[in-house]
Parts: sequence; C-alpha cells; structure tokens
Amino acid sequence: MIRVLADSPHDAALIEAVLRGTAQVVSGFGQFANGDGPVECLIIGCRSRRLGRTTGLLKDLERTMPWVPIILVTDRDPDVARRLRDVRVSDIVWFDDLATGLQPCVHEVVDAGCARIPLLRLATEIEGLALPPAIGSALAYGLRSAISLPVRSVTELAAALRRSPVTLSQEFRESVTSEVDLRLFLGALVILRAHQLRTSGRPWEAVGRRLGFTRTTLHRKSKKWPGSTLKELAETPHGELMARFMSDFERPLLNGPDSRPSLPTLARHERRERLE
Repeated sequence: MIRVLADSPHDAALIEAVLRGTAQVVSGFGQFANGDGPVECLIIGCRSRRLGRTTGLLKDLERTMPWVPIILVTDRDPDVARRLRDVRVSDIVWFDDLATGLQPCVHEVVDAGCARIPLLRLATEIEGLALPPAIGSALAYGLRSAISLPVRSVTELAAALRRSPVTLSQEFRESVTSEVDLRLFLGALVILRAHQLRTSGRPWEAVGRRLGFTRTTLHRKSKKWPGSTLKELAETPHGELMARFMSDFERPLLNGPDSRPSLPTLARHERRERLE
C-alpha cells in the first residue's frame, strides 16, 4: 500500500493521478501513519512555503516508522535542502517534475524495500510467536528499523519502546536465546545497513555519519559480526551477508532458548574475546 497525504485536495489529486489508482489518499496524519494494512511507501505533498510545519510530521514518522520509505513532493526551491537538513526522506520529487519523476521514484524505493524483505518477514514471524510483549515488540521494531536507520543500542531500543534495557536483555536471554545476546543482534543489524550504504557507493566515513557511528566503531562492530574487517566487509556481496545474518540469527530467534544454532565463526570470536 502507498499512502498519500497532501496540503490540499488539489495537490493530492495531482499525485493520485500520476500513480493511477495505486495509492490511497488520506486526509489526516493518524490514517497516514496508522491505517490498515502493510505500507510500502508514504508520499507527502507539501508546498515549500509550508515545509516548516511538515518537518515535525517527518520527525514523528522517523521516530515511529523508520523502516518505511518517505517521498516528499514539493516545489523546486533552493531553500528546501536547508529546511530538511535535520529530517529523513528517501527522495524528493518536484511538483514541476511530478508527471515524469514520481513513478520511477516510487518504483525505486519500493524495490529497495523488497530487497530487504527477509528482515520484514522475520519481524512478522517474531510477532506471531508467544514471546513476552516487551521483547517481541522490541525485536520486530529493531528489524524494521534496520531497513533505514538501525537502532544504535539496547538503551536506545528500550527508550523507543518505553521499556527497561535490563528487562529487554533478560527477556532476550530467557525467552529467545542464550546463544547470542541482544547487543550483538542489534550490532549485526547496524552492519547489514552499513554494508548496504557502502555498496551503494558511499565511503565508510559517510556511512558512519548516516548511522551515527565513527568508522572505528563500525570496524569494531564488524569484527564482532560477521568477524570481518571493513575492507573484507566491503568485498562481501550483500546477498551473501544477508544469508549469513539469517543463518546466524533466524533460527535462535524463532526456535527459542533451547535452540543450538551453528555459529562457528561467531563462537570462535566470542571465545577469543573471553581469553583476551
């Protein structure tokens, strides 16, 4: 489902006409962010003179739905970049280019989302498990957030869901798995997203700025999982890294604390850390 929210019925109609009936136009933020059914993409139509008000909405979406791509349709205005410097959008389409630019943009962001479907599928499967509500919600939130802006730590995850970091870590150990800890799981999600950004052509320094980590921290996380230097990580195909993530984490997450996944590289690394 693609949802559209615009400043005016006229602008909403312009966007809807280009999308040819494939989008749902809504009239309020509640329906925009919380309507029924899965959301592939959100489109906001906002004239440049009203961007000041829209930045608050964009920040709310980044906080509550960081995994959903957002396309902003606005006027061609040199001041747009300055007004949006503190908020996240997947892409911008000018009203002047609406007829030719919106459809390709939507296809691009939706296809990018489909490439990350394993994480979305895993999040949905976890929500169907009989887990304590706190950790079930936390794992699904972490997986979906990793599509755009991964959760940086257990503390940040707990704050986003208004839970206790200690409770989340304990429930992860007792109800999910004792083979890996919650911190390692979140770190692996950071590395997945960092690798995707690096593969798209960004240098590691730019990747770090996007995710809120230094290059040194990314290197340290990569050494913990999957056990690679950043140079080795950059040379790894993304499909191979995703398969490794699913192999290392999917089974313990879905099978519970009694599962005993085969994590030879990870186990060697953890044993080495305990000895150092």
